[in-house]
Amino acid sequence: MAAAQPGSRHPSGTGGVAEHSAATDLDACPAQRNDSAVRADAHTHLALEIARLGVLIGREAAAVDTALNDHPSTSDHDYPRWGWVEHKELSRQLDALHKHVARATARSHDQADLRAEFATLLPFAKILRADAATWRTAFEAGLKEVERRETALRQARERSAAERETLLRRRDALQLTVDETAGRIAQASGGDCRKTLPVIRLGEALTVCSVAVLSPRKWFRSQRHWLVTLNDSRDRVRVRRSY
Repeated sequence: MAAAQPGSRHPSGTGGVAEHSAATDLDACPAQRNDSAVRADAHTHLALEIARLGVLIGREAAAVDTALNDHPSTSDHDYPRWGWVEHKELSRQLDALHKHVARATARSHDQADLRAEFATLLPFAKILRADAATWRTAFEAGLKEVERRETALRQARERSAAERETLLRRRDALQLTVDETAGRIAQASGGDCRKTLPVIRLGEALTVCSVAVLSPRKWFRSQRHWLVTLNDSRDRVRVRRSY
């Protein structure tokens, strides 16, 4: 078999040396990963997650604060007995949540640890918000009940005052009628008027005093006597006369 002559072409058309394909060249190159870029992406993702958790915790804490304190009657003396104790405990827990967040942020140099702590605090914040909402609902119901009772008491006092004022005017009118009636009798008989029994009670510290009219004794005639008082119904003046 004859040897290939210099300058002759290989049957494949490659000039006697097989050429490598582009794919073969690429496969021969070692793969190089951009580890710094991967680490930067992970760091950014972790920072965003920490920020997201911090915002969520902040929203829950703000909602708790609103539920506990955003009310015109939220002062110690206005709480129903059960409301003040629960409010104090929920406020303590809210303060503890703020302190935990602040300490975690200040002492944590590892973002993974900070994210884990924030992830633990978020459920606690949500539970605290639910407890505060429950307290607020019960608190407002308690305030409405207190307001209802106070309104009923005020209306009762107003009715009592109006009734007493009416009774006072009635007492004054009856006493005036008794006095005027006794005065006319005394003027006609030449007698004297004196306050006497019975004293008729119309209400608490409200009485009408009877008046006796005594005429002067003349010669051998006995002294005449009139009693001006109220009838059994205590609504009209009655005169009793005796000799």
